[in-house]
Amino acid sequence: MKKVMLLACLGFLCCLLSGAEKNGTLVLYYSWSDAGNTRQVAEIIAKSTGGVCEKIVPEQAYSRKYAEVLKRGRAELKQSKSCPVKPLKNDWRKYDVIFVGSPIWFGTYAPPVRSFLQQNDLRSKKVFFFCTHGKGGAGTYFKDAKKLCPAAVPGTEFSCYGNHVKKIAPKVKTWVEKVMK
Repeated sequence: MKKVMLLACLGFLCCLLSGAEKNGTLVLYYSWSDAGNTRQVAEIIAKSTGGVCEKIVPEQAYSRKYAEVLKRGRAELKQSKSCPVKPLKNDWRKYDVIFVGSPIWFGTYAPPVRSFLQQNDLRSKKVFFFCTHGKGGAGTYFKDAKKLCPAAVPGTEFSCYGNHVKKIAPKVKTWVEKVMK
């Protein structure tokens, strides 16, 4: 009888632990720089939600030379060329809430974010988009991303000017609290 109870308890505990990610929050982002603005915002979101933060990584890394990044990024976006991305370490299917962040490149999402959205059907998820940008603003990122991800919750986007990331942490936290209600 003790063995049966022990096995039942272990089984229950395993069920609880295997579902730990389920119903959780996954924060996905692409950032060209390891210390990039989009990464910083993603980390604030993950900390605010208790979620997991992961970078979307292109199979072929972008050059460290900015001029070459601009040339490749422009070509990929202009030609709707795919930028294959590496599989995520975290299985996005195990999460109910997914934040997706991108820097704005030429008025829209960075190609790795576009590729991730094209390759994965997030319809069963609650999806929120965020971005960091320069003087040109968010451009068409939110509209473009929602075409690829109709599950995105309307009117819940967040964007911030790249140079203000450190100052904006309280606004990010307020936004997260609002959308997570």
